[in-house]
Amino acid sequence: MSYLKGIVFAPHPPIIVPEVGRGKEKEAAATIEGMQKIADRIKTQRPEVIVCITPHGNVFRNGICILKTEKLEGSLRQFGVPDVQIRKTVNQRLRDTFHKMLYDNGKPHILLDSDSAESYDINMEMDHGCMVPLYYIDKAYDDYQIIHVTIGMLEHLELYEIGMLLRDAIETSGFDAMILASGDLSHCLKGDGPYGYNEKGPVFDKMIVEGFREADYASILNIPGDISEPAGECGLKPFVMAIGAADGTKASTQVFSYEGPFGVGYMTAYLAVVDERIESLFEIQHVKRHEEHEKRLRGEDSYVSLARAAVERYAAEEQVLDWNAYKNGVGVTDHAFINRVESEKAGVFVSIHKHEELRGCIGTTASTQKNVAQEIIHNAIEACSRDPRFSPVRADEFLALDIKVDILHPIEPIESEAELDVKKYGVVVEKDYRRGLLLPNLEGVDTITQQIRIAKQKAGIGHNEKVKLFRFEVERHEAKR
Repeated sequence: MSYLKGIVFAPHPPIIVPEVGRGKEKEAAATIEGMQKIADRIKTQRPEVIVCITPHGNVFRNGICILKTEKLEGSLRQFGVPDVQIRKTVNQRLRDTFHKMLYDNGKPHILLDSDSAESYDINMEMDHGCMVPLYYIDKAYDDYQIIHVTIGMLEHLELYEIGMLLRDAIETSGFDAMILASGDLSHCLKGDGPYGYNEKGPVFDKMIVEGFREADYASILNIPGDISEPAGECGLKPFVMAIGAADGTKASTQVFSYEGPFGVGYMTAYLAVVDERIESLFEIQHVKRHEEHEKRLRGEDSYVSLARAAVERYAAEEQVLDWNAYKNGVGVTDHAFINRVESEKAGVFVSIHKHEELRGCIGTTASTQKNVAQEIIHNAIEACSRDPRFSPVRADEFLALDIKVDILHPIEPIESEAELDVKKYGVVVEKDYRRGLLLPNLEGVDTITQQIRIAKQKAGIGHNEKVKLFRFEVERHEAKR
C-alpha cells in the first residue's frame, strides 16, 4: 500500500549553497547540518515522489498553484551561479489525482501550464524555495520525481484542508511519497537583517520551534496575523499545508536545528506519520469556527444581517436577494429599521473582512437605488463578487466573514485639512476627473496625512498634487463583540 512516509521542513537561503555562499555558508553550520539530516532521513525512506510546497514562485492571492509539465528545472542564476541547476521529472499521476481532488472539493487552485503561464507573464521554472533543499537532498538521494506546489494567500484552515486532500491524493495514487515544506522563519531578527528588527520576529520563531518540538500543531495553525506579519516570515503557510497532510493521525516531530545567523530564522525538522488514528484537528477547529460564527451572528444588527444575507445568497446561488421575501421570510421585527431602509435614500459602503483582512469593499457616495435596503443589497453583492482586487467570495468562506455596513451622511466641501478628523470624518479628494474616498476610523490610519495620502493613491493622484477636499460622516454597523 502507498502512503505518506513523512514530512520535512526546511529553509531555503541560497547563501547555504557553497557556490553562492563562498564561505559565508559556514555561519549557518547548524542549518547545513540539519539539511543533511533531512537528506539522510529521505534517503532512508526512499520515496518515489517528493511534493515540494514553496512560498515563492508563482504565488496567487486566491489559490494554490500546481505546475503542469512533464519536466521541471531551475537554476540559481539570480544568485550569481547559473551552473547550479536541478532537473526533475514530474509525477503526472499524483499531480493529476491531487488536482482532481481539489476540483471535486471546490478548493481554489490553478493548474499552470505553459499557455496559462504565458498569459500571466510568469515562468514555469523551479524556484529557489524548492531548489535549495533539493540541492542537499540530491547529495544523499536523487531517485525521485516531484510535484511543484506554490502556496496561495489563503487562510490557514483552508491551506490545512488542502494538505488533507494532498494526503488523500498520495494514498490514492499508488506512490510512496514525502512532503517537503520549504520556508524561512522571521526575517526581522536583527537590525542589519533584510527587513530590520521587529520585536515580533523572535516571538514568532519561538512559537514555531516550540510548536514543532511539542507536536502542538494547533498552536502553529492559530498563530495570529499580528505576530506573523510583523515578523516578516515566509514559512507559516507551507508548514500549515504540510501539517494538514498528517491530520487525524498520530504524528511526532523532531527539530534538527534552529538558528538566525543573518537576521533570518532557519529551522530544519521532520514529522513522522504513524498509521494510528487520533481526533482530527481540522474537525476541532471547524467546530470552533462554527461557534465563533454563531457568536458573530448574535452580535449583528439588522443592517449587517441584511448585507450578510445578500452576500450569501449571491455567492452560493448567484441570485439577488429579494428584499420583500427576506423581510417576510426571516420575520424582521425591527419596524424602525424597516421603515427607515424602505423610506430613506443614502450612499452605502459594504465591507467584507476575513480574519481581520479585507476581502471586498464596494460603496456609493450617494444613493443609486430606490432606498437604503436596495442600496445595501446591491453593494453587498458588488463587494462579494466584483471588487477587482479580490476573487469572488465562495460559500465555504461564510463562517469566517465579518461584514460592516457604513451609511454615508451627505458629503460637504471643506477648506483645509484642519476640518478633518480621521476618527469622525471620511475624506474625499478630487483633482479634475479623478476622485478618491476613504472611510473614517480605519485600523492603521491614524493621521489626517495618512488618510489623504491613501485617498490620493486610490484615485491615482500624485502625493504633491493639490486637491479639493470633502468630508463626510458615517453611521457604522458591525457585529458587537
